Amino acid sequence: MKLFGFFKNKENDTFGITEPDRLWVEDNFRWLIKVFGYPYRESEQILLSENYFAKTFKGDRVLIENIIKDLCSLLQIQEDKIAFEVVSDIRDIYGMPYQIEGRLFETELEIEEEKYKIHIANSLQKHPKRLIYSLVYEFIRIKLTENKLQYDTGDDTDLFIYLAGIYFGFGVLLSQNLKDTGRVDDGFWETKWNYISEMPNEIMAFALATYSKLIEQDTPKWKDDLPSDLKSQFGKAIKYLNDNPSELYDKQELEANELFKIAYDQYLKNEFEEAIDNLQKILFLTNDDVMKADVYNNLGYYNIRLRNYEESVSYFKSSIKIIPDYGYANDNLGYALIQLGKLEEGKEFLEKALKTENNDIAYTYRNYALYYQAKGELNKAEDYFKKSFESITESVDLLEYHYSDFLIKNGETEKGLEFLNKAVDKGEPEAIEKLNEIKKN
Repeated sequence: MKLFGFFKNKENDTFGITEPDRLWVEDNFRWLIKVFGYPYRESEQILLSENYFAKTFKGDRVLIENIIKDLCSLLQIQEDKIAFEVVSDIRDIYGMPYQIEGRLFETELEIEEEKYKIHIANSLQKHPKRLIYSLVYEFIRIKLTENKLQYDTGDDTDLFIYLAGIYFGFGVLLSQNLKDTGRVDDGFWETKWNYISEMPNEIMAFALATYSKLIEQDTPKWKDDLPSDLKSQFGKAIKYLNDNPSELYDKQELEANELFKIAYDQYLKNEFEEAIDNLQKILFLTNDDVMKADVYNNLGYYNIRLRNYEESVSYFKSSIKIIPDYGYANDNLGYALIQLGKLEEGKEFLEKALKTENNDIAYTYRNYALYYQAKGELNKAEDYFKKSFESITESVDLLEYHYSDFLIKNGETEKGLEFLNKAVDKGEPEAIEKLNEIKKN
C-alpha cells in the first residue's frame, strides 16, 4: 500500500490530502477508539516539562530510570515490567571520523513473557531530549503490546506508532522529533548527524487535527508548542476538516465520554449517587462496547462505595460479559462477593483478575487479605495487607480503612486507630463514619 500521496495547491497553499491517506489516518484512529474509547474533551497533549515529567527533571541530570518512571505513570504501565540496558558502540569511540546518516540514536525493544527490555545506545545519553523522544516511541509500542494489539503490520508500523502516539497524548513531543540535525566540533574531530522521520508534516498535521476534532478543540493550547511549519499545516488541516467533516466524530460518543469524566470527577469528591446517575445516562448514548464495560464496572464500584453489594454484583457481571478478561471488573466482583460472605466464589474472581494481568495488584492483594480475614486465617490476611501496601503505585481505596478494622478486631487498637485516621485524611466517608462511631462509644 502506497501511503502519503499528499498534495498542495501551490496557488493558494491550502491544505490537501488524498483520500487513501485520509482513510488511513481515520481508520487507524477508529481502531484505537474501538480499543481505548474516545479521548476526553479536556485531554491535553503531553509537553516536555516538569508538569508531565516530574521525576525526569527533578535533578541536574536526565536519567534513564527517571524517564521510565514518568512514562510508566503517564501510560499506566507497571514499572516492574520494564528493564533497560545501555549499549556502547562505535559512536562512543572518541575521534572516530565518521558521519552518521539516518537514525542516529537507536533504541530497540525486546519482549519476552510480558516483560520488556529496552536496549539504549550509550551515546543517546548525551542528547536528553532525543533520549526522551526515543523512549516515548518504545513506550507507545509497550502500551499497544500490553493491550494485545497486533500493530506490527510491516511497512506501516513506524507510521502507526506516530499515530498511536498522538492518540495517547504524545503528538507534540513526537512532532518536535520529526527532524534532528546537528554537529559537534571539538577542534579536532567533527561529528554530524541528520535524522528525518518517515512521517510527513502534512500527515502529522492532519492526524493532530483529527485528534483535536475528537476532543472538540479547534484551537488547543498545545498547538503553540508545535514546530512553526507544522503549526501552520495544523491550522490548515483544521479548516479542511471543518469544510470536510468526518464520520469519526460521533456526537453521542463524545457526549458519553464527557459524562464518564464528569462521573469520575464526582467519584473523586465522594459524590457516588450523582456519579451513578451520570453513568446510567451513558448507557442510552453509547454503542461502544469498551465504554459500556467501563460504565458497568464503575456503576458496580460506586455502588460498592454505597455498600450496595448485591446491586454491584450484577453490574460487574455485565462488564465481564462484554470483556471477560477485564481485570478490574473481576477484582471488584471478587471484593463484592467477599463482602456478601460468598468467599470461595469471590476468591475465584480474584484469581481470574490475576490471570488477566491488567488488574491493579495492590487492590487484588487487599481483597485477598479480606478473604483470609473472613476465613479466620489471620497470618495470611496480615501478609496480604503488607503485600498490598508494598505494591501501591497510586492510592488504594479503603486499604487503610480495612487494615484498621483488621487491627482493631485483633486487639491492636492504637495501631488500628492510626490507620483509620490515615483513611480519614484521604477523605473516605466509610472511615469518617467509623471514627465518629468510635468517638461516640
